[in-house]
Amino acid sequence: MNEGHVGWVVESSRDGEQWRRLGTGWTLADEPLLVHGASTYLRFRRSDQPQPVWSSSLERTGNEPIALLHLQTGTRQEVWPAEEHMGLPVLLPGGEVGRLLRFEHSPDGDEWTWALEFRGSRQMRR
Repeated sequence: MNEGHVGWVVESSRDGEQWRRLGTGWTLADEPLLVHGASTYLRFRRSDQPQPVWSSSLERTGNEPIALLHLQTGTRQEVWPAEEHMGLPVLLPGGEVGRLLRFEHSPDGDEWTWALEFRGSRQMRR
């Protein structure tokens, strides 16, 4: 990943006991991370630490489809992404990470449309 990015390993659980890896979300230094399709519980840790320390188990806070992880403070909040969330990284189940470009939802919350941008690069082998 590009210099200046921090990797965050995210795991999810239905019961807070059995965990499965959701993927690694890449953020800029103090940036929060959006997570789509999160289970009842989430936890995370920095990927670059030799002695991994997991966050506390963070339980779902609402019925919205996206979890907002404040990585520096170790908090979770379910959100309908709004203008202040545009451009943030979104971790999808399976580990893909894109940047949020657009998010719209119906007033009743039964339907939504959104767009992400994905970027990649290939390192030259020597």
